[in-house]
Amino acid sequence: MTTTRRLQLAATAVVAVLAVLPFAVAGRISLGIFVFIGLFSLIVIGLSLLAGHAGQVSLGQAAFYGLGAYIAAITTLRMGLAPWLALPLAVGGAALAAYLLGAPIFVLRGHFLVLGTLGLNVVMDVLVRNVQHLTGGPTGLTGIPPLSIGALVIVGDRAYYYLTWSFVLAALWVGRNLVCSRVGRALAAVRSSEVAAAAVGINAAFYKSRVFALSGALAGLAGALYVHYLSFVSPSPFAFNFSIDLLVMSVLGGIYHLPGAVAGAAIVTILREALRTIMPRVLGSGASAEYEIVVFGLLLAVVVIFSPAGVWPHLLAWLRLEPGRSSRWTQAASLAGMLPESPPPSPRAEPASVLRLEGLRKQFGGLLAVDNLSFEVPAGEIYAIIGPNGAGKTTVFNLISGLLRPTRGAVYLRGRKVSDLPAYETAALGVGRTFQTPKVFADLTVLENVMVGLHRLTTTSFTAAMFGLGAREDAQAAARAAGYLEVVGLLDRADVLAGALPFGALRLLEVARALAIRPVLLLLDEPASGLSSAERTEVVKLIRHIRDTGTTVVLVEHDVGLVMETADRVLVLNYGQRIAEGAPRLVRNDPRVIAAYLGEEAAS
Repeated sequence: MTTTRRLQLAATAVVAVLAVLPFAVAGRISLGIFVFIGLFSLIVIGLSLLAGHAGQVSLGQAAFYGLGAYIAAITTLRMGLAPWLALPLAVGGAALAAYLLGAPIFVLRGHFLVLGTLGLNVVMDVLVRNVQHLTGGPTGLTGIPPLSIGALVIVGDRAYYYLTWSFVLAALWVGRNLVCSRVGRALAAVRSSEVAAAAVGINAAFYKSRVFALSGALAGLAGALYVHYLSFVSPSPFAFNFSIDLLVMSVLGGIYHLPGAVAGAAIVTILREALRTIMPRVLGSGASAEYEIVVFGLLLAVVVIFSPAGVWPHLLAWLRLEPGRSSRWTQAASLAGMLPESPPPSPRAEPASVLRLEGLRKQFGGLLAVDNLSFEVPAGEIYAIIGPNGAGKTTVFNLISGLLRPTRGAVYLRGRKVSDLPAYETAALGVGRTFQTPKVFADLTVLENVMVGLHRLTTTSFTAAMFGLGAREDAQAAARAAGYLEVVGLLDRADVLAGALPFGALRLLEVARALAIRPVLLLLDEPASGLSSAERTEVVKLIRHIRDTGTTVVLVEHDVGLVMETADRVLVLNYGQRIAEGAPRLVRNDPRVIAAYLGEEAAS
């Protein structure tokens, strides 16, 4: 039996267990515990998408949980709105708040981002405690009506159990669709390296804001269900401590695995109930809350040290259900039977330059990295930039590709000024690049890395991806990505995680990913660095092949022999200034170049 078939059977079994659980535990365990596991699962699924898949850690999810709860409570209790109308309002309100707050918050990075999201809890707590005419202040609101649709009134543990878990299953389905789509690959790229993601045309802010809105919507949904279930709301359940609990649930279950959200919510909720029952008997009344912190702290430390991926991968391994994630793309590629579309050859006699720099200057404080640099690169040329370390070569690449803004001067791509564009827009116009130190998406397979490179050439939207509507386009992208891997000789490693590749293969993978955007201009930053002589020979052939297909190539390289073999023209930089430009042989014998960079032995 295939792994896919076993996963399908396991999913069916889980749904069946959820369906009969209320009858199986009747009279023995309170069904309310499972209602709360479902509510917490909804929030943690959103947190898994945000932190695990997009790499944006948030300690503010309790605020959106509370926002959804109070919107539902206020609109039904204070305004008399029907509960079935209040529910989408709560979800939409939390999503909108997350979307609007995401723009300023996601400018932050690292621990500053965590602190920024932490502030959301503080703001929410201050609001609900002080706007008492709406929220009831610290004492909260009571008498909130249950959910109802017409004559159907949803009351009791069993009804809310089925309703809540229906939403959980729907959230898992939507989340899985996202993760396994063009959007999911973009999120993984952003998590791994925002710089590399931008270099293939991915707008990180766009995807971060939308996944934050989705996580806010799920938290708001949980909050609305919570208040209609209990008919009561107060500020206490939405305090900062609950955001910590949510993060603990996510880490315990497996922050990179959506079903792990359910596992983490179940572990924390059931263990907390057990501690509240056991601790007072063992240590006396009042001991439960104090020792909860100790127990959960120890449990979290053990998981982080011995199983950073959480318990979910171990559960899958125990059940022999590890999914072969990339094999589906390999199969899709073979079924589609497509080859990559090569960019149309550019006429070698085309008068307009592909790339033009005019008076480019870049200053970092008192350091002048690039000083009044101007040059042009016509279509179909291999143009090399050489110079000693610190000459400004990589800075020039960063200015061309949009990762840096010039202090003065301009960059033009086929006559259009691009120096004022962000990197993802520059990439979308056809500027591909590699990096001095390879920046691959280590947690994606080799094939998926190249599929990320096809991002700007595919069109599945965030909403369409949520409902699994991009499968055909994904299959076509997989086939085209396989073709680019064949060009660089990595097709036999398509299913290997990129992080497991040797250094030489990483460089080739970067080239394949850059080619996938169908560039008119390809920037290669030290493509032969760290390669063996055999790999170097293959890189020379590859660069020439790329040029012969019509793509203009600009390369930075310290291997002077490779430059002399491949380049049509060479630019030499020293301290950010041009000291020579021309045919390789002329530049090699230029006294200024010999003195500044090559030395007498290399020149001869």
